Amino acid sequence: MLRFTDELIAAMARTSAVFVSLTLILSALAGIGSSSAGAQSASAAAVAPDQIVIEGKGFGHGRGLGQYGALGYAVDDGWTYEQILDQYYGNTTFGEIVADEDIKVHLTALNRTPLRITANTPFSVAGVEFAAGEAARIRLEGVDRFAVDRGPDCAGADWAAAASGIDGTEGQNGHPFIEAVVGLAEQGDDLNQMLQVCTGDDKRAYRGALRFVEIGNESFVLNRLPLEQYLRGVVPRESPSWWGTRGEGRGLEALKAQAVAARSYSMAQAASRRVSGYASDTCDTQSCQVYGGAGLNGLPLDHGPAQATTNAAVLATAGQVRRHTDSSIALTEFASSTGGWTADLNEGSAFPAAEDAGDDVSLNPNHNWSVAIDRSRIEEIWPSLGTLVRIDVTHRNGLGELGGRVRGLDLVGTASTVQLRFNSWGGDVFRRSLGLRSDWYHFPDFESPEPQTQGLYLAKSDGTVLAFGRAIHYGDMSEYDLKEPIVGVAATRSGRGYWLVASDGGVFAFGDATFWGSTGDIVLDQPIVGMTPTASGNGYWLVASDGGVFAFGDAAFHGSMGGVRLDKPVVGMSRAPSGLGYWLVAADGGIFAFGDAPFHGSTGGMNLDQPIVSMIPSSSGQGYAFVASDGGVFMFGDARFLGSRAGRDNKGRVVALATSSTGDGYWIVTETGRSFPFGDSPDYVTSVAGDGVVSVASLR
Repeated sequence: MLRFTDELIAAMARTSAVFVSLTLILSALAGIGSSSAGAQSASAAAVAPDQIVIEGKGFGHGRGLGQYGALGYAVDDGWTYEQILDQYYGNTTFGEIVADEDIKVHLTALNRTPLRITANTPFSVAGVEFAAGEAARIRLEGVDRFAVDRGPDCAGADWAAAASGIDGTEGQNGHPFIEAVVGLAEQGDDLNQMLQVCTGDDKRAYRGALRFVEIGNESFVLNRLPLEQYLRGVVPRESPSWWGTRGEGRGLEALKAQAVAARSYSMAQAASRRVSGYASDTCDTQSCQVYGGAGLNGLPLDHGPAQATTNAAVLATAGQVRRHTDSSIALTEFASSTGGWTADLNEGSAFPAAEDAGDDVSLNPNHNWSVAIDRSRIEEIWPSLGTLVRIDVTHRNGLGELGGRVRGLDLVGTASTVQLRFNSWGGDVFRRSLGLRSDWYHFPDFESPEPQTQGLYLAKSDGTVLAFGRAIHYGDMSEYDLKEPIVGVAATRSGRGYWLVASDGGVFAFGDATFWGSTGDIVLDQPIVGMTPTASGNGYWLVASDGGVFAFGDAAFHGSMGGVRLDKPVVGMSRAPSGLGYWLVAADGGIFAFGDAPFHGSTGGMNLDQPIVSMIPSSSGQGYAFVASDGGVFMFGDARFLGSRAGRDNKGRVVALATSSTGDGYWIVTETGRSFPFGDSPDYVTSVAGDGVVSVASLR
């Protein structure tokens, strides 16, 4: 983890065969995918400055709790730790507390070397007794073979064999070990009653036992101790104890939030490791959670006046964890500073994105930052550039200032352009290569593109919603047991919310979307296949596969195909721009127009290679477009053909078509989450959605 420690009944008619045939021909000829700019030459352009200024926000991956943000909410806004945790881990709640059982911490600095220990109280290693002040050296002799040496101290000049050929005890996931323990039932806060590990001139004290483990004929060391004692060594390493005194003691709430996050993280990680072959439950570095033990060279690290606030936070929240709706403990990641927004679910986070107003606390040195990087360093990392001319940010996640976290860059050089595309902190090779504090940054030396205005939501059958571009994730149904699968998503007029609809007509509203009713408790003749909101956003229509239409809120009923025999089932609907009518489309491309929705043609009566799956209206309302499951696109009225995916390998069945905010582009989206942009639609890395995508909605 990265942390404080330096880190979306009209007449049916048919169009002329001539028009449709022409459309089919155009679709086949123009069946192109998402455009990808080729290498650009900029040899005649002025080169970039010798030093490139990079300004950014935040420190760390931005997933889950922001430590400085927690402090800001506590000190500046008077929030409780419960409020803080609700803000960052929005899809979790408090649940059953956990017992204070032992946890095994991998001490990574002691890998593959003999373990030297001592104690100022009697102790034993694999049954071999040692007097207070004596030292023990634990060695590996081979697979499941251990040896113990005795010495007067840790210096190592006079080691003598105390026992050899010791068979190990079978530990977690079958890994053999021997263990060192002190002869006391309770250790308290006295470092003299704890085992001390000798490394160089240092002696680091640990509570509990030290376990020497053999894995693949190599040795590793674990510290086994009660969970709550372990947290005493973690919380002050993650969030400084003195925070507890800030704001007349209100800072203690930030430490309590840290304690719950640390406890939840360690327990979730332990559960994962125990079924994944590990001998340990967690580790002592930022790859897990930073843990320093109980003391170093006689100075306390987890007790005493300096740690009074963090220990109070651990005690006040004893056993408390955050749980998902299935009661599993959440892997509550956290980082030093979010910069003002946390990362979203489609960016590797287990939690929905949240605005982090607390991050702007005055003590935060990472809310805004700036660094200068030598141009030559960038040219060395990407030598194909030649000389760097400029850097263009092409993609952002749409959350916060500047357009949010970077998700794509073009490095333009005199010899070529290097395109970098990624969808998460971990995938940002530019950040990694240059050691930037976060993936939220910009380049004031270069012209920046206009802030993105478009966004896209993808909905999956299990209720998952993913947001791209300016779209913001406001929650979903992924952690709930749905009676029936989700079949559609529709965005609100403001772009600050959306509805999900299930095949039984159950409707779920998020963000500023309002629930206006559903068919969830009605026995339907055929399943719901889609929905569309009214022009005002104060209502919506649901459509079933038999052409039945159900109106809610201010949605007016203009007719349906319910009770009429159809050649093929209805697969979708769109609202006429006036809001006084709508179209239904069937799998054969038959169009049924109601209200003032005009009929512009259809593919009904034609033999299509693949069924129609989705439709969109043109921006004027004087046309519409269909897409088939193979990516073929069919345009009618004034709808403009911009390309299709017919005859291409789409890596999955096409399930949806969505229009860009300008009406000058569209996306074709597959069941596997791949999206293919045409016209002015941005190229989003939607493939992270994976299998199960059923519907899309764009911001208008």
